[in-house]
Amino acid sequence: MDDKEKKRRRKIYDASRYLKRTDMDNIEYFRQKVYNLKTDVRKANKPYEVEVDAEYLRSIFPADKKCPILGIPFKLNEKTGRDDSPSVDRIDNSLGYIEGNVQWVSKRANMIMYNAAPEEVMAVGLYHYQAYKKSKEQQQHETIQIEF
Repeated sequence: MDDKEKKRRRKIYDASRYLKRTDMDNIEYFRQKVYNLKTDVRKANKPYEVEVDAEYLRSIFPADKKCPILGIPFKLNEKTGRDDSPSVDRIDNSLGYIEGNVQWVSKRANMIMYNAAPEEVMAVGLYHYQAYKKSKEQQQHETIQIEF
């Protein structure tokens, strides 16, 4: 195999990997998200760990591929910062990326407190309160099981 053929095959391989990482139905998309979370946490010297894996993130991804708060369809694009991009949100910010403490929302919902209409803030507030309460109940249930 000559160099030209190697380059051609490499291009096809790279394109295939890129498509898998940008396909919300492919496990590679979720593996890439875990990698990105770990990189962001490490770079920012955060005091918590990323303890979720790709399978878990996939299992909690909304089946309708819509933001559960704002109802907008998730869209993937090469651009960063799109309001309709899926984003992993920590329900309780004092905890890390752990099972029961993360949810998928749109980037807009995740950033809504910085610049939003009152109706959007209310939608986020109500949803976040319910998710936070459910997360705390789940944590208490796990603690009770351990104590017995």
